[in-house]
Amino acid sequence: MISFDLHCLGFDAPSLDDLVNRALDGGAAGVQNVAGFEILAAYTDPSGARLGLLKPFDDDLDTMASLVCPTTHPAEVVRYSSSLAQVDVLAPGRAGGLSRTAIDGSGILSGEAILSGRPDPEPQRLARFLANTDDPIEYPLSDGPDDDRPKRIEHLRVGAVATEFPKVYDSEEAYGHSEEGSMGVELSFSAGSLISPWLLEISAGRANRTQASAAAQMTMVCQKVERRTNQLTGVDWLRVIGQSSIPMTLALPADLPHSPHEGSVVSATVTPVISSGSWEQGQIWN
Repeated sequence: MISFDLHCLGFDAPSLDDLVNRALDGGAAGVQNVAGFEILAAYTDPSGARLGLLKPFDDDLDTMASLVCPTTHPAEVVRYSSSLAQVDVLAPGRAGGLSRTAIDGSGILSGEAILSGRPDPEPQRLARFLANTDDPIEYPLSDGPDDDRPKRIEHLRVGAVATEFPKVYDSEEAYGHSEEGSMGVELSFSAGSLISPWLLEISAGRANRTQASAAAQMTMVCQKVERRTNQLTGVDWLRVIGQSSIPMTLALPADLPHSPHEGSVVSATVTPVISSGSWEQGQIWN
C-alpha cells in the first residue's frame, strides 16, 4: 500500500518495492558508504516529484516523499537524526545594512555605525520548524542542544507534502468564517501558518529530540496551483505555491474532491521537506 504522502506526488504503484525498483531503473542518483549512510539516493522526476532513498548503516532502507521547490530561503539547519532537522528560516540579509549594534542602549542610532555600514550579525528569524531533509549529509548531526552547530544555507529549498486529505476553503474569507478559522462570530484567524507540535513539546520539556517527527499543521493561502504528471507512474499530482508562515511549495493529490485554486486556503497535516539543492547541482528549478 502506497502511503498518502507518496500519492501526493503521483508515486502510485502496486507496492513500495515495485516503486523503488522503478525509481532505480528510472535513473536514481546517489552515493554509498558516506557519513553514516550505506545508501543515500534520490529519484527526481521531470515533474518535480522526488523519491528519497535512505539506508543508515544501522537501519533498514527507508523512502522519503520530497519535491523540487522553487521557494527558497536563507536558513540555518541542524540535524537531530538521520533525516530529521531543525530549520530556522532567516530574513534575507542586506549587505551594508545597519546592524543591531548600530543602536546604543538608549535606542539612539550611532553615526559611526552608519558610516561603517556593518551588516546585521543576527539576522531576523522568520520561522522555526522541523523538517525531513532529502540530502541529510549536507547538515551537521547534533548530539544534543549543547552541540548544535547550524549550517547556513543561502538558498534552502522549502516545501511540504500532505500526509492526509486536506481541507480546502474557497477563499480567506471562507476560512475565516469556518469553525477552524474562527472563534465565535467576533474573532477570526488569518490563514498562513506552519506549526511543528514536536518543537513545542521539546521546548516544554515533555519530549526529547529522539522522539520527535517532522509532522506539522499548515494553513496556506494558494498563489499558484499546477497540475503535473509524474513521468515514472503517469499519475497526476498538484504543485501548490503559496504563503504559510513563509512562502512554500506544497504537494497535494490531484484526486481531491474539491481542488484548490488561486486564492484558496488549504489546511492540512503535512511533513515539511527541505533540500540544499544537492540533487539539482545547485540549480533552482521552476
